[in-house]
Amino acid sequence: MDIFVEQLIKKKFGIKDYLFIFGIIVLGIILVLLSVIILPPIAILVLAGVCYGAYYLITSRSIEYEYSVTNGDITVDKIIYQRKRKRVISVDAHTVEEMGKYDAQKLREKSFASRIVASEREDGSDAWYFCARDSKLGNVLVVFSPDEKTLTAIRPFLPRQVARDAFDRY
Repeated sequence: MDIFVEQLIKKKFGIKDYLFIFGIIVLGIILVLLSVIILPPIAILVLAGVCYGAYYLITSRSIEYEYSVTNGDITVDKIIYQRKRKRVISVDAHTVEEMGKYDAQKLREKSFASRIVASEREDGSDAWYFCARDSKLGNVLVVFSPDEKTLTAIRPFLPRQVARDAFDRY
């Protein structure tokens, strides 16, 4: 029997996102005022360009993550404002070396070639993690926010000891 589960998670705005938006707005206002002072004939064009650029940059902070589990393949995609999709990682669940509830303090001391945070919150609170080897990224830590359905789809494909360690504790 084939197993296919999809889950869509919208990333919540954090302080970095609000600071980014504030910075874009301030920079836009400064550019428009400078164009009015220095080159008044093209101020309208600068205003239009600044508005479009600000809209594009601000909406690019609206991020969703899609987790899909297909017969043991775990795929995480990043969707930016429903206009661009990018594959973040795709691994076979059989290659997962460690999995469990995310604890930043516990995993801070371990070294990874790359760390991917694909969860609802930037700090990874109320999230899960898994460590796996990827052919392109090397030893990778993935922090994600799966629901029960997604976890149930992943569990049968994990190595026995990893599944026992991850699910018997919680």
